[in-house]
Amino acid sequence: MNWDVKYYPEYWDGKKLAYPHVPKESPKFARSMVVGNLIFVSGSTGQDTITGKPTAKTFEDQMKTALSKVKMAMEEAGSSMGNIVKTIMLIKNRDDYPKMRRTEVEFYMEHAPNLVEDPPSSTFIVPASLAKPEFLVEVEVIGVMDRETPDWNVQHYAEFWGGKKLAFPHVPKEHPKFARTQVVGNLVFVSGCEALDHGTLKVETDDFKEQTRICLEKIVAGMEQTGGSINNLVKTYVLLKDIKDYPLYKETEQAFFKEHAPDLAKNPPATTVINVTSLALPEFLVEVEAFGVVDKEAPGWEVKYGQGTGLSSSRASAGNLFFLSGCDGSDSETGKMETQDIEEQVHRALDKIKATLEGAGSSLEKMVKTFMLLKRLEDYPRMRKAEVEYYEKHAPKLVENPPVSTFLQLAGMTHPEALFEMDVTALL
Repeated sequence: MNWDVKYYPEYWDGKKLAYPHVPKESPKFARSMVVGNLIFVSGSTGQDTITGKPTAKTFEDQMKTALSKVKMAMEEAGSSMGNIVKTIMLIKNRDDYPKMRRTEVEFYMEHAPNLVEDPPSSTFIVPASLAKPEFLVEVEVIGVMDRETPDWNVQHYAEFWGGKKLAFPHVPKEHPKFARTQVVGNLVFVSGCEALDHGTLKVETDDFKEQTRICLEKIVAGMEQTGGSINNLVKTYVLLKDIKDYPLYKETEQAFFKEHAPDLAKNPPATTVINVTSLALPEFLVEVEAFGVVDKEAPGWEVKYGQGTGLSSSRASAGNLFFLSGCDGSDSETGKMETQDIEEQVHRALDKIKATLEGAGSSLEKMVKTFMLLKRLEDYPRMRKAEVEYYEKHAPKLVENPPVSTFLQLAGMTHPEALFEMDVTALL
């Protein structure tokens, strides 16, 4: 297996997004990182970072700018827009969803026609805010260099609702459009699964546990269609409308795993919880996105599980890819949050990440991608300052070459006193 890494820095107004080219409080991340055949692209907003023009006021114009930046990143890496296999669509206002899907498919029609008929796997998130109050949309993608690369070839599995393929023109431009799953080599991307009945196109229950089971059953179907099984999950993202439902989610998930995925009941996948302000429909209470493998024993793709440094955290690897559960600044042994200083919480979270990575034979400097999750938007400058100062001391390479990154403000986190949480994908 080829796991070679190539790094592409991000520039805003001609300045590299790394310290000391920009202040410590500034955003700092890579434009993209190539790992083998995979391309990880940082979240792209509607801010014009090339010409420095004011951010457009309309959703459609911001969306086109974000997608143009994604296109540029894919092409810079030597690929193309048509090689996107996974998207996360983040929008500030749930009501903009139809505009988002319409603008997306119209952009594909012009720049990536193959994605019109076979759209990427996708997950939709409405955070409390993006990095600036004026930002209406952000697009994060994973792509491939080449769909036919040996050991990394791409397979598309379409999603159907009411007997119609979720692609234009089978459904309207404003309609949800995404793949059920995409496979790259042995790696499986499962689109966010919710409680919609795909036959009746209705949400048949408002019971949280029932909705959770429906989500997990859809993941079972998606994994089995690829030739794998739910036992082969390595990472999940759990989107909750109400963070208070998290204990109920864990209880339901554990019972489901015991029945359908006994391996995961003993060794759960790495998991990060995202408290959204809304899901795609008002009736949805939970959504689950998953990463897995078709075959845990495939050469070069062996899967391993373990505990992270922190209560109830977990980690998993698939080949050289390493997935870590979201880490906050709580004490690893007691679970108590001993400080309400944002910089201290960032440093303590990074301490746990550093210890977990090193315990698995990796390091901070092998981080590929991060989700930076923050409770208070006003803490963003201090968060970035604390991050780079930690790297100066513990991972000097990341000062000049920070990882791919996406930022979200959340309404709440699993630890009620957490101000910050960090989700990591790294290399072994």
